[in-house]
Amino acid sequence: MGGAESMLYKLLTRVSNKNSFNHRVVSLSGPGYYGALLEQRGIAVHSLSLDAGAPTPKDLFEFYTIVKKWNPHAIQTWLYHADLIGLLLARFINVRKILWNIRCSNMDLAQYPATTRWVFSLLTKLSRSPDVIITNSKVAKKHHVQSGYTPKRWEIIPNGFDTDCYRPDNEARKRMRHALGIDETSLVIGMTARYDPMKDHGNFLRAAGKVSATLPDVRFVLIGKGVDENNPDITDMIKKNGLSGKVHLLGERTDLPNIYPAFDIFTLTSLFGEGFPNVLGEAMACGVPCVATNTGDSSDLIGNTGKIVPPRNHDAMAQAWMEMLSLSHDQRVEFGLMARERVKDRYSIDNIVQRYETLYSELLQ
Repeated sequence: MGGAESMLYKLLTRVSNKNSFNHRVVSLSGPGYYGALLEQRGIAVHSLSLDAGAPTPKDLFEFYTIVKKWNPHAIQTWLYHADLIGLLLARFINVRKILWNIRCSNMDLAQYPATTRWVFSLLTKLSRSPDVIITNSKVAKKHHVQSGYTPKRWEIIPNGFDTDCYRPDNEARKRMRHALGIDETSLVIGMTARYDPMKDHGNFLRAAGKVSATLPDVRFVLIGKGVDENNPDITDMIKKNGLSGKVHLLGERTDLPNIYPAFDIFTLTSLFGEGFPNVLGEAMACGVPCVATNTGDSSDLIGNTGKIVPPRNHDAMAQAWMEMLSLSHDQRVEFGLMARERVKDRYSIDNIVQRYETLYSELLQ
């Protein structure tokens, strides 16, 4: 469950004026977790299930046929490959308005396939074509301007959070700790991140090893696609950092509102590429104080409710964790409640959806 898919789901299921906005979704890959949920809510989803790599002419023709039949007033695409394919399609069927949506910042493209680097290079040259480029962070806009993007218009709309769904829950805390075999009095640091170079799990585990050498009772929980016992890279790093028996690998989960409350600290060790990290806002809404690397708009999101450290610096990460763990339980709870109020005040999902609706109305009038 990527952040883009999560935000798209929240947006489409909360659009208030359904008589004015009729959304339909085409997924270049499979339907994924959110495709089925969208269809349950009456939102049409068509999945192309493209193979890895460049789409074939048959794939593109199928995409063209689907969208031509729908005859949309606007096409909004999310992420680089969709931006390119959607732009070409929109030109063929003469769609009135085109919106791109950028969800990342300074991606280290050397870590990804050559096709991604080629697509990004082409998008910089075509960036005058869409009517507006939406991004979820100030850092993302700055990076893409420096990379050569020259759009007609930028819109920065951060991610939004459902603070009724993501909330402090002491019973959920007890249930999850019991399921993991973690004592109620133990200190727990958690992170939700798919296994990907940008997330830098190695940094997390090196910092965890350093903390564990001083506080051997601290437990660590990792959640995300590819973060499980079947990943030899993860299991090897756990052993090398002296963490055997101290790290719980949960893999990809769909019940995060029931997991976050079990943590005393939530963290994100990303090395590059973050825009506006969903997982930080979700954990904050659950009343969990956060420690994160200074990537994307993490600093703006956390504010004075947690700590920000440099990327690729496990000593700094470990020190920030130690400082937060040295607080009393009540002091950490106070930081967590401050974090929740910050999310409610600045990033409520209803306010963010309203900003999208206003933008759509302006473009289509």
